[in-house]
Amino acid sequence: MRRDIMKFQVYQIQFTESQYRAINSNETVPAFEARNRMTMDFGGDNIGNIASDAFEAGYYTHVSNIEAADLEQVFEIGNIGPESDIERLGRMSSISVGDILIDESGTKSVVASFGFKEVN
Repeated sequence: MRRDIMKFQVYQIQFTESQYRAINSNETVPAFEARNRMTMDFGGDNIGNIASDAFEAGYYTHVSNIEAADLEQVFEIGNIGPESDIERLGRMSSISVGDILIDESGTKSVVASFGFKEVN
């Protein structure tokens, strides 16, 4: 049974060199704080709201597009390939907690500790 393939946009929080220096100096960096709060939301109760606020604040960068059948396959391809299904737009890390995936209909989902949560 063939599943329909669609293109998903992948957004990740990335840091500049100056942000890394600030983080290493124990200064507050809002994007870093948001990412940490998402990572520590093990129950997934707040991750959708945290991701929504971070997206609206402009903390995310559109890093790639991945062709896949569903969110689970996007996660797999973003971590183990095949590379031919990834259109890289810049530096991209493996897909992990806090990354936002947007499907062709515009539905935003955030990678949670277990599964995915919708982003408002």
